[in-house]
Amino acid sequence: MLILSLIGLLAAAFAVYTFILWFNQYTRIHAQYQFFTKEHSIAMVFSYALMFFGNSWMHTALLAHEDSMNGALLLTAGVLLFVGVIINNFLHAPKRYALIGSIAQIILYIPIAIGAVIIVAVVLAWASGTKPVYVVNN
Repeated sequence: MLILSLIGLLAAAFAVYTFILWFNQYTRIHAQYQFFTKEHSIAMVFSYALMFFGNSWMHTALLAHEDSMNGALLLTAGVLLFVGVIINNFLHAPKRYALIGSIAQIILYIPIAIGAVIIVAVVLAWASGTKPVYVVNN
């Protein structure tokens, strides 16, 4: 069952990737604007990560009756970055394409952000290079 799940995950990722390529080409031709660029990807992934971790931090602090300002600041930064990308879409694309492209970004960048956070966590764990500790003086 694990193999089938992995195959399904890869098929879904390929379908999303194919849709993004098609959508970018379509909007480049009809609206002279691309919604799925490297800059948008970075901004949206950071935005979702900041909103998720800021909300989590704020919720944890509120439950522990501690200062929740740090979480609120992260959440606010994530929301501002998110709104900035949407505003940028509406400034540079016709309204109809901006609305459809923004909705597509909002939906498709969620799994992309989750995957990016997992990949970054794995790379950081691998790069930390933790080694076993051996006790010599026993």
